[in-house]
Amino acid sequence: MLPNFEVLTHFGERADISPDNLRVAFMAKSFGDAMVIDLNTREIRCLTCNVPAAVFLRVMHLVTGDYILIGPDHFENIRVSRTRDNELWFLSKERGSRPIKLGQRMSEGAAISKKSLKISYSETSQQNPDLASESSRLVVAELDLSHEPSALINKKIVYESKDRSCTLEAQDFYDNDDKMTFTCYEPRGQASVMGIDLRTGVVTNFSKAPGSYN
Repeated sequence: MLPNFEVLTHFGERADISPDNLRVAFMAKSFGDAMVIDLNTREIRCLTCNVPAAVFLRVMHLVTGDYILIGPDHFENIRVSRTRDNELWFLSKERGSRPIKLGQRMSEGAAISKKSLKISYSETSQQNPDLASESSRLVVAELDLSHEPSALINKKIVYESKDRSCTLEAQDFYDNDDKMTFTCYEPRGQASVMGIDLRTGVVTNFSKAPGSYN
């Protein structure tokens, strides 16, 4: 067990610590509401309870104190709602705010910078029919909050996989946002932890156990 272990809630999943380490955002459940807990007061607040039948899958902090939500706008079924209909949303930190679609469907989770408004996500042919079947790609973009509605700008494809030997998912930025980790999902339930230098494009496989799930 980790040192200084403390139970914050008795429910929830997919926790995300705020950049100032004062709050933890989390999902009440898959296809549900986004929550946040204040680590000083232990107050738990629902961020999306003003959205009827909310079916979000992830919530992540932005450096501004606002949030990124990931999920479909309605539930169809587990497979379709997690894949084809999965998309990015912006949620203001102001109480009572409603999520705003960013007009970008994406695969699985996203990398959200804790230092800037940089974001990365992956696309497969299930979200973007322009991609070849079983291919995937990583995109880095910036979130523009200077006007309403909020928008993703300066989109750049940083890495591509041509087939199902490596299905991509963005994970985390590091090294002052110059580098990023991502997952390469492989056939037969295997996966490798990867990294990319966003300045040079050099990709590194960090996994020490090839042929396993890392």
